[in-house]
Amino acid sequence: MVFIARAIVTMRRVRVRVARYHSRVPPSDSAADAAILADQVAYYRNRAAEYDEWWFRAGRYDRGAAQNAAWFADVADVERALTDFLTAARPQTVLELACGTGLFTRHLAPRVAHVTAVDAAAEVIACNRARVVADNVEYVEADLFAWTPPARYDLVFMSFWLSHVPLARFDAFWALVRDAMAAGGAAYVIDSALDPTSTARDHATPDAASGIVTRKLNDGSQYRIVKVFHEPPALNARLAALGFDAAIERTPRYFIHGPVRMRAT
Repeated sequence: MVFIARAIVTMRRVRVRVARYHSRVPPSDSAADAAILADQVAYYRNRAAEYDEWWFRAGRYDRGAAQNAAWFADVADVERALTDFLTAARPQTVLELACGTGLFTRHLAPRVAHVTAVDAAAEVIACNRARVVADNVEYVEADLFAWTPPARYDLVFMSFWLSHVPLARFDAFWALVRDAMAAGGAAYVIDSALDPTSTARDHATPDAASGIVTRKLNDGSQYRIVKVFHEPPALNARLAALGFDAAIERTPRYFIHGPVRMRAT
């Protein structure tokens, strides 16, 4: 009886977390949604040549020796966790959503038979090709909100993409992920945690509740994009409500990461 009572309490806590998470979902406004997503694509197309400055803490993203060291320690954590996962899971086919400039494609390609790398921006795909130079990577230029995966894959991988999915589209996006996963397959998520020093020095501190941020390029041009800072407990609970078992966790400061699998039936 004690065990059952504890289980009921745990389930109630999960429901409360999910309810709080859902309360952040804004009402659907298709016109506004489309405008933000169009601005988001334009931002990443125009940012392609300078995107890596963020990852390597160059230019406006250089936060000084101490904070840069903390950043690179967290980078090492997520890269090591991903390679450990790939070694254990041994996927052969990978769908990489929003592949970007190849910062993670370069870790996937040498360890699997085939990667299908999808992005809406031709400019970042060009950067990815130049960085990875791998015959086993197939590139697809497509809007992920309008694209249907042509096959099922052992692994659906996404880095710094889930935070750009509007909360109103969260369930539909994970339905796509489910449809793209082969039997016994998995997804793997890497994304941003909320930390004001993650972004450029001249960016405003993100508002965690709004889901929208304004970002600036080196030339001063500005864009509004979707940026949802997911917290692992609430994210894992929401994915559980959709039939997934997620083990997403946070590094000390800058990132969230971890595998997501279909719940066994």
